[in-house]
Amino acid sequence: MNTISERIKFAMNARNMKQAELVRLTGISKGAFSSYLSGLYNPKLDKLELIADALNVNVNWLNGGNVPMQKSTTVQGDDTAEEQLPEYVFYRNTDTEYLLEHFGNVYLGLMNEYAALIPRFYVHVEPSLNEMHVLPLFFREDSKRFYQCPAELLKPEQHHIFTRDFETIQMVLTTSCIYYYGVNTETYKPEITLLSYCQDKGCYEDISGQGATLVPIEEFVKEIEKETLYLRQKYQ
Repeated sequence: MNTISERIKFAMNARNMKQAELVRLTGISKGAFSSYLSGLYNPKLDKLELIADALNVNVNWLNGGNVPMQKSTTVQGDDTAEEQLPEYVFYRNTDTEYLLEHFGNVYLGLMNEYAALIPRFYVHVEPSLNEMHVLPLFFREDSKRFYQCPAELLKPEQHHIFTRDFETIQMVLTTSCIYYYGVNTETYKPEITLLSYCQDKGCYEDISGQGATLVPIEEFVKEIEKETLYLRQKYQ
C-alpha cells in the first residue's frame, strides 16, 4: 500500500466513506477524483489536504510517507505536553475470515503502531443491540499486552482511542456495550469482560460481576480457550 490511490481507497474503506461523499466534502470533481482512485493522476498538495481532512487522516501518510495514518491526538486536560496516543480504526473484512464466515458486520481492528497499521483485533458488531465484540489476535509476540481489557476504555479522556470511529460501524457511544475476550494472566483461563458506557462518568464501566447476563460469541470463546490452553501448557 505505497501509492496515493491505494492509501485513499484504504482510508475510504476504513472510514466507510463513498466516493460521492468525498466529492461533496472536498469540492473535487467526480472526474478528477476518479482519476486519483485509478492512479491515473496524483492529486496536488492542496487537493490532497482536502482529501486528508475529509478522511481525518495524516496528509503525509496519504502522500506515501512512513508516518502514522491518524492525525496526532492530544490528551484532554494536558496543556503542557502533546502525547501521541495509539489510534484504532475499523477495517471491514471484505474477504470473510473463516472464524466468522456466517456473520455479517465483521471488521479488523487496526492500531497505528510502529509507523504502520497493525491488525490487533477481530471485531463483530451487533447494531440492533448496539453491541461490539472484541477478540485480540494472538499471533504476534507482543499480543500478551492485550490479554486484559484495555485500561483506556475505562478512562474518560482516553476511550476515544477505541470509540472515535463508532459512526463508521453503526455504533452509538452513549448506550453501547463492549464484550472483551481476554485472558486471566494469573489462572490462564478465559476472561470475558462486559463493559457498559456510563454517561455520568463519560467512559465505560466493567459490569461483568454485577449480575449481568453474558451472551458471548461461541467462536470467540473457542479462540481464547486455545490461547489459554497454550499458556497453561507452557507455564504451568
